[in-house]
Amino acid sequence: MSDYIAAAAEAVKSLVSQPSSSPSANGGAPGHVRLGAATGYQAATLDIEGGASIKCWFNPTQYSITKTNSWTVKAAAGKGAPKAQFGGAQPKELSLDLMFDASDSTKDVRKEVIEKLFEMMEAKESLASGQSKKSARPPIVTFTWGEVVLKAVVKSLNVQYTLFHPDGKPIRAAVKVNLMEIPPGGLGGQNPTTRGEVLRAHVVRDGDTLQSIAYVAYQDATRWRVIAEANGIDDPLSLERGQALAIPRLEG
Repeated sequence: MSDYIAAAAEAVKSLVSQPSSSPSANGGAPGHVRLGAATGYQAATLDIEGGASIKCWFNPTQYSITKTNSWTVKAAAGKGAPKAQFGGAQPKELSLDLMFDASDSTKDVRKEVIEKLFEMMEAKESLASGQSKKSARPPIVTFTWGEVVLKAVVKSLNVQYTLFHPDGKPIRAAVKVNLMEIPPGGLGGQNPTTRGEVLRAHVVRDGDTLQSIAYVAYQDATRWRVIAEANGIDDPLSLERGQALAIPRLEG
């Protein structure tokens, strides 16, 4: 966690540790100071595609944006300095430090919020493209802060609990989330090679069909759906010459 978040957490801890002679106006426990203008935090929202809308606190004093390019440098024997080959640009990434607070209630921030945040990292079959469940992906997240609206996907999530109820229940969490902008080409499902054990690869040639490829691979043309699902193919007639297909190993 960055020095910034650590300092923010310490500042919040010092605030909530100050004694109070009476309960808060909204019924919270004595000594609990709500986040807000006094601590530099502002209200924001995380809307999860097909899921919950989660309120959070965002300290706008700093956030970071990263943009990277891919370069490949290959040394050649007997030659001097090699040339660098441009491999393409990567989408922009935005790192945010958020705070989720339930100190003014009896709620468990872990169950109310954090579990939902970790769930948004999982691939959802309901978001699969076409009819293939193998094209499942994690949901898009919309971060809203004032007039700022950012639609992205989550690359990483780090959670640190900073305040607890006397019974040990976490009631405040500092969260560092790394968001990646949605590329112009859109979003796809999992890479076929990550969906299971791959038997081999097949490069589509003129005249190939999924049935003929299945017959060569499994001696059974009716197994073509296994190849289609492994490669996220919804239209069996859409094969293109030169297309690389993963041929998965049959279960059982």
